[in-house]
Amino acid sequence: MGHHLLREPLAARSWRELTYSLLGLPLAVLGLAVLLLPGLIVQFSAGVLVVPMLPVYLTLALALGLLQRLLARVLLGLEIPEPARPRRRPGLLGLLAYHLGNPASWRAVLQLLVRVPLGTAQFVLGFGWWACGALLLAHPLLWWILPRTSPPTGWLWPLGSYGGRPWAQDVAVQSGGLLMLLAAPWLTRVPIAVDRLLLPPLLGPSAAALRHAHLVESREHAINQAAATLRRIERDLHDGPQARLIAHGMRLGQAESRLVRGDRETALQLLRESRQETRAIVQELRELVLGIHPPALDSGLAAALTTLAARAPVLTTVQVELANRPPAAVETMLYFAVAELLANAGKHSGAGSAAVTVLSIGGDLRCLVTDDGRGGARTDCAGSGLRGLAERVRTMDGELTVDSPAGGPTTVTIDLPGSMRPRR
Repeated sequence: MGHHLLREPLAARSWRELTYSLLGLPLAVLGLAVLLLPGLIVQFSAGVLVVPMLPVYLTLALALGLLQRLLARVLLGLEIPEPARPRRRPGLLGLLAYHLGNPASWRAVLQLLVRVPLGTAQFVLGFGWWACGALLLAHPLLWWILPRTSPPTGWLWPLGSYGGRPWAQDVAVQSGGLLMLLAAPWLTRVPIAVDRLLLPPLLGPSAAALRHAHLVESREHAINQAAATLRRIERDLHDGPQARLIAHGMRLGQAESRLVRGDRETALQLLRESRQETRAIVQELRELVLGIHPPALDSGLAAALTTLAARAPVLTTVQVELANRPPAAVETMLYFAVAELLANAGKHSGAGSAAVTVLSIGGDLRCLVTDDGRGGARTDCAGSGLRGLAERVRTMDGELTVDSPAGGPTTVTIDLPGSMRPRR
């Protein structure tokens, strides 16, 4: 802990935050200038140019918001998505509606109102504190550099006049400067924490816009997934049962031809082969149906997961504690998700055992799949099965998280908010 405190003033993050605090005052001045602009326009034009200049005013506010998002991303590592702009209609009224009817523009103005006091506080508590600490630490050097026509006094020399420059005075002042520098990174982060809290809702998309984007993305993924499922079923039917049924029909035709010719033994043999082929086709159709809706789900999620665990490639325990039965779509999605996770545990992680837990927490549903494999599972790899699974979970307004440190164990959590609430 002590080493961390000593290293923090030299950390790259501290210097980026110091730069951000240094820019706080110029941004506050710019924000104040933009905020005062409507008053100046009213003063010099008697209010005539207020409405025509509003688009320019709001555009300036959005430009400063863009600059603030850029600085937050580069210096703070805070990613703020750009808010969506409304569609512009033709004509002067369309131009005014485009700017005045955009909620992001007014949130950018509100951000400027916050920026004036907050940017000033960031400059004073951030850069000002660093500068004061550095000056105190450089106390002896400044004594030699600055003119000494009279004994130095003031806030740089809190212990008063030197006279003979006692060493205790230098040590005390430098110690205070060192303590200020050690505390500076933490003090700088106090007003920056307010920025981290306020910037996303003020300069990013609104909650309704994020929700709309999520629904559009989920809908698109659900449509693509349904189309892929239909193509898979069509391919499986074409390459499997359909081809075998054609061969089955040809074999029955051969048996009929043999009976007409009086070759009874060959006809009976062909009929026996047709009967066996019929059984195989029925079994293949059952497996195909199993990939659409597992019959085990007819008895509930607990029974279906227990059956699935019995066929899993690793020893698996199942615990299901649900207040009531979730919707059929949720049960189907969870069944196939658990099936894929258990298959991955046996195929890729080298796990010897796994555990499946399904719980209801209020109106929410949570599913945890844990294995004792080697770990290292990730969802951010292109083509990853977990990434595709996470996208399918999102179509149910859910979230999939992976905790898989190197060496294991791996825990995959699927949260489905509101899945256990009764439907009206």
